[in-house]
Amino acid sequence: MNPVNEEVIDLKCFHWDIDNWSTLPNRVQGPVFEAGGHKWNILLFPRGNNQADCTSIYLEFSEAKSGSPKIYSCAQFVICVSPPSNPTQYISHAAQHRFDADESDWGFTRFIDVNQLCNADAGGRPPFLENDSLRITAIIRVLKDSTGVLWHNFVHYDSKETTGYVGLKNQGATCYMNSLFQSLYCTNYFRKAVYQIPTENDEPTKSVALALQRVFYNLQFQNTAVGTTELTKSFGWDSLEAFMQHDVQEFNRVLQDNLEAKMKGTPADGAIKKLFVGKMKSYIKCINVDYESSRSEDYYDIQLNVKGCKNLEDSFKDYIQEETLEGDNKYMAEGHGLQDAKKGVIFENFPPVLHLQLKRFEYDIMRDTMVKINDRHEFPTEIDLEPYLDAEADRSQSHKYVLHGVLVHSGDLSGGHYFAFVKPTKDGKWLKFDDDRVVPAKLEEVLEENFGGEQFGMTGRPNMRVYKRFTNAYMLVYIRESMIDEILGDVTKDDIPDHLKKRLEEEERLLEERRREKEQQHLFMRVMIATDNTFKANEGFDFACFDERNPQYAMETLRIRKDQTYTAFKKDLGERLSIPADHFRLWFLVNRQNRTIRPDSPIPEEEANSTLELIRQRYLTNQPHLRLYVETATQFDESGNAVFPAPPSPTASKVLVFIKLFDPRTQQIRGIGRLYVSKNGKVGSIIEDLNKLAGFEPGTSITLYEEIKPTMIEEMDLNFTFMLAEIQDGDIICVQPKLTEEEMAELKAKDYCLTVPSFLEYQRNIVHITFSPKVYNPDVEFTLVLQRNMTYDEVAAKVAKKLDADPDKLQFFTSDPFDEPKNTVRRSSTMTLSDMYQMTLQPNTIKAKLLYDVLDISLAELESKKLVKVTVCSPTLNDTTTMELLLPKQSRMSDLLKALDARGANFKTTDATRNVRLFEAMNNRFNTEFKTSDPISQISDSPFAQLYAEEIPEEEMTMGDDDFYIRVFHFQREVARSHSVPFKFMVKKDEPFEDTKKRLQERTGLNDKDWSKVRFNIVSTYSAAPIDEEDNFKLSDHQFRVEDSLGLEHIDKKGQANRIGAERGLFIRG
Repeated sequence: MNPVNEEVIDLKCFHWDIDNWSTLPNRVQGPVFEAGGHKWNILLFPRGNNQADCTSIYLEFSEAKSGSPKIYSCAQFVICVSPPSNPTQYISHAAQHRFDADESDWGFTRFIDVNQLCNADAGGRPPFLENDSLRITAIIRVLKDSTGVLWHNFVHYDSKETTGYVGLKNQGATCYMNSLFQSLYCTNYFRKAVYQIPTENDEPTKSVALALQRVFYNLQFQNTAVGTTELTKSFGWDSLEAFMQHDVQEFNRVLQDNLEAKMKGTPADGAIKKLFVGKMKSYIKCINVDYESSRSEDYYDIQLNVKGCKNLEDSFKDYIQEETLEGDNKYMAEGHGLQDAKKGVIFENFPPVLHLQLKRFEYDIMRDTMVKINDRHEFPTEIDLEPYLDAEADRSQSHKYVLHGVLVHSGDLSGGHYFAFVKPTKDGKWLKFDDDRVVPAKLEEVLEENFGGEQFGMTGRPNMRVYKRFTNAYMLVYIRESMIDEILGDVTKDDIPDHLKKRLEEEERLLEERRREKEQQHLFMRVMIATDNTFKANEGFDFACFDERNPQYAMETLRIRKDQTYTAFKKDLGERLSIPADHFRLWFLVNRQNRTIRPDSPIPEEEANSTLELIRQRYLTNQPHLRLYVETATQFDESGNAVFPAPPSPTASKVLVFIKLFDPRTQQIRGIGRLYVSKNGKVGSIIEDLNKLAGFEPGTSITLYEEIKPTMIEEMDLNFTFMLAEIQDGDIICVQPKLTEEEMAELKAKDYCLTVPSFLEYQRNIVHITFSPKVYNPDVEFTLVLQRNMTYDEVAAKVAKKLDADPDKLQFFTSDPFDEPKNTVRRSSTMTLSDMYQMTLQPNTIKAKLLYDVLDISLAELESKKLVKVTVCSPTLNDTTTMELLLPKQSRMSDLLKALDARGANFKTTDATRNVRLFEAMNNRFNTEFKTSDPISQISDSPFAQLYAEEIPEEEMTMGDDDFYIRVFHFQREVARSHSVPFKFMVKKDEPFEDTKKRLQERTGLNDKDWSKVRFNIVSTYSAAPIDEEDNFKLSDHQFRVEDSLGLEHIDKKGQANRIGAERGLFIRG
């Protein structure tokens, strides 16, 4: 048996001697024995269980079926088979299992081959069966289940019942987010602060604060896993974003920035800074003279090295390790010249809740890629951070911190899974939050299993292969011990504002109603009801509109119990329609083979006591619901009883037909009534009845058509009988007045349809197309009702008329699911609207979309042009406008500048040159500056290239001989994650860095708050060296190499940073 880190309750050995093997039944339960306070027995299938080749032997938990349903026991066991006289000849198998009511036995279906059991083997070893006798031995080791979930299969697991907490559902790749939210939720002071954000007037789908309040409230009071869909929708994320993994530190910072803004001026104002913000000091201190330069800054988390550090203490020591500036790297101290100095960082204070980011992902120079660091790195449950404080820091309170949370990543750089260990209460147990499941955890799971490093392939086996652990901690949460009672204080309903409780309780009530409806859904069926008014409301083909998505849908849908009798249903329906139950009968609406839906036959009266579900199964087997037409009586006997014609049958003399009227003048068709007609009567015999229904004068000349199927509307011969015309119950006859030559000419001039067939064909081809500009702008989005068989030019003409544009200058694009341009629609004389957008839905239900762009030139001219996309930056690099220019392919950059001027590109820089610099960036890093004489063919077609136009600053016109240019770019955490607009920057000789920063800020356009968070680095090909930012540093003193750049490190608020793998830019809607 494998060793396990669990307390052993009991170890027992039991022998079962069997003397009558050949006469045993197929299934035998051995004698009961006790181990670990529970009763056990061996379960034997001498001739095999579900197979006949091998004997099957299991260990059975005897109490499982008779005891409490919650009773269980965890045990390791060995089962041995041996001859009674020779215990040294044996076969054994070992296993471990959690025995409970659902899995009360566990063992080996193919324990020993029957032939091996009964016969000697080829080597002469005697059979195990000796004189029809056999010994079966069970060695059982019962273990204490310290967490309650040892070897649990989680089939019937209840997180709330077991731990008091519930999990969060994973939307696809949101485990990173779930692990952070559970950590924040268990930081009770933070949860209280979130509850205090005023959200009374917030829109549910747009308020991040309200959505987070809802998640926290549901985590606190719900009994099952909580969804986060509303929360991610409030972020402004689409469904694709839920399948993109993001960096947890970055997500946490963006979220806290958003919440901090929401908390301003509220009872929660300052809560985030109070909890999570500390101060550190960067300094340079001269060794030989009394001079020090320093700068303090806030931090929300601390990024600590893993590589080269054995534990957390080593990482802190590494973080505050001083660097000696000497030799060629001496420090220029004001008033003292070049001096040897110590450069470093020290902490001025630590926040009550400390977030430590372990740098598990780093850039590998040799591989030229990011890699995950899986090295062993230990962290304690308690740590004293006083040794890492500045000598002048406040030490009046203890700086002893206790571990509260461990966020874990399992996997590699390309992907993986995230989960969290959290200790929600001061003296409570650790819990593992793994998406929708929360389970108790041992301290060993929290610590040892997440330190990283190496592990053996099989525990306890010598000389086994060693494997790297791919599961390790990447974020640690520590809480100041002296404040733990305040930070983890209980959160009760009294801490939740009344408006929020009422709102969320009402949401929960509605959710519970929907949940109950869903649970009882199998007891109900949908019944769709059509009346004469439904038919009359139909302004298109067929009896009615049966598509519930269509605005013209006019049927009433009822939710009815399947076991309701037909009589009871008819009575209830009569009350609903205000018609006595015996004054109407119900017809089945059935799908015909010609793709129409028509009344077919009445429900037989003998079904009066049948249930609706039984009726559906008998008559409409292929339909999941009942669709019924209500025929109200038009004839009554002397006693006032309704009289209905005989139901359809070969001997019935009449059939029920429905009548529609088409008015060519109004271009409308609608139902006007129904008639019972004689099968043997001529079609022309009902002309006057039809005139009366239509409201025409007697003798009006009309034309009759039969609606046969969507593509077949045929004129009826008035001399045919209805039988010869193959008219049956439920058929539809359309009538229209005959038109004179003058009337036809007048209607043709209006492009009207003249006949029922042409009008229904027109309707069949109708499609509602939404046209949206290529660059989304809801103000110029519109919908047109068009024909699927329209040509490209006809569609262009309709759109051009709506836009008051030239149709020859319209370009169309298909769109992807996110309304971004997908493919350009190529103009062709044979192309129809159906070709432009492949539509597969039924007519009148299509909600298709095409994107358009109004060009400055015709499509024909477009083929001889090059499309150039240029971003104009003015007055700062943060103020951008993107323009698309079509230039002749032989153009030069000077032509591009003229085109920009013609398009009204405005350069608004104060006291600037009005001269324009055109430059190209690659992956958000300055790459090439163009001359005006350069051909535009030099502009890269790479999707990673960006073309920019900026006004050359005035300062460059007075550039000194000792001044020089450097390249500047923005990045987030790693230099590979570049973002924003890079630029060329002039370094002034001997300019203090404080003044340089002012010029950089003015150039970038960042506000004071965002600029205060920027960190400055000298970036070479493979590394970034932070710049000491004291006022006396001069950028001109650094010896810049060709490959060096100035890197501005800060969060990308626009979510455009280059990503690793499939990761997209991260943003949360403000």
